[in-house]
Amino acid sequence: MFEQTIVTINTLPNETIYFLLFINSFIEYIFPPFPGDTIMVFSAYLVGTGKLHFLTVYLVSLAGSVSGFLALFLLGKHYGREFFLKKNYRFLSREMILKVEVWFQKFGIGLIAANRFIPGVRSAVALFAGISNMKIMITAPAALLSSLIWNALLMSGGYYLGKNWHLVLTILKHYNEVIAVLIILFVSYVLWGRRRKA
Repeated sequence: MFEQTIVTINTLPNETIYFLLFINSFIEYIFPPFPGDTIMVFSAYLVGTGKLHFLTVYLVSLAGSVSGFLALFLLGKHYGREFFLKKNYRFLSREMILKVEVWFQKFGIGLIAANRFIPGVRSAVALFAGISNMKIMITAPAALLSSLIWNALLMSGGYYLGKNWHLVLTILKHYNEVIAVLIILFVSYVLWGRRRKA
């Protein structure tokens, strides 16, 4: 099914693909399971074939990523911490909020600057930045920096590997697995330290 989608994308007019790339990067924040990174890597391959323009793909994807981040940030800022703790949504549970809160207390703006490199909690970081009532003039540049670097890495990989762009996804999969383990270990360490002090 996914492979067929990729083939279909390749047959679309460039303007339509650019629009879809914006939507793709935006939705990736709103709905984290969406394979946004995969589509971005493939778009870099299309750049290599001459179908798409590198700078246009990069800027469109960047705009989508930052827009998705800010949409969640403003949502969190509007409703506030207590609203989400009370609702205890499946995609943003009370437990997840409390974990991210621990990270924000320790790392603050650095966590936002690194959010694109943290699989699984990107959306939570964006939303919680708003819940924490952080200033948008500080948050937006940090989110932009994160997407600037991450998108550049993905696009460069897909562009230079050409038809072997799937290798980027393999590397990305292992990267996500390693980061997930490190996050679990870090959270466990922080919680253990708190209990020990208590």
